[in-house]
Amino acid sequence: MSFSKNSFFFLLLLLLTLPFLLPNITWLLRSQKTTGRVEGIGAASGMSLGKDTYALVSFTVGKGTFYFHGVDDDYEAGNTVPVRYQPANPEDAKIDGFYSLWGNTIAYIGAPLIFWIIFFFAKDIVPNGSRIRFGGKPFVRVLPPVKTGR
Repeated sequence: MSFSKNSFFFLLLLLLTLPFLLPNITWLLRSQKTTGRVEGIGAASGMSLGKDTYALVSFTVGKGTFYFHGVDDDYEAGNTVPVRYQPANPEDAKIDGFYSLWGNTIAYIGAPLIFWIIFFFAKDIVPNGSRIRFGGKPFVRVLPPVKTGR
C-alpha cells in the first residue's frame, strides 16, 4: 500500500493529534456550564520552575457545593469565574477558559507537531512528489518521485 506525501502526512497528523484532541472534545461536549467563585489562591508544593499557584474554586450544583483547583490566571479571592463540569461527576470541573480547557492538550501535541513539521518540510527527508510505501522489507519505504523525461 502506498500513499502520496500529502496523504501520508495528513494521516500521520491525525494519528498524532486525535488521541489528545478526542478526549478533550468529548469532555467539552458532555460538560455543562455554571459559574463559580474563587475561594482563595493556593501555592503548590514540590519541585517547580517558578511560582506554581492555583485558584481554589467552588460552585453549586443542586444542593451540593463542589471545590476544585483551577489554573491561576491572576484571579483573586471573591472573583466570579465561568466553570464547566461533568453532570455525572461534578468534581470533574475546570474553569471555562482557553488555557484551562486546552493548555495541557496543546502542550502534549506540541513536541510531536514540531517533528511532524520538520519531516513534512524537509525536502531531503521526504522529497516533494514522492510516495510512501508500507509492507515488504523495509516495512516503510520512501519511493522517489517519478521523473518524466522530455
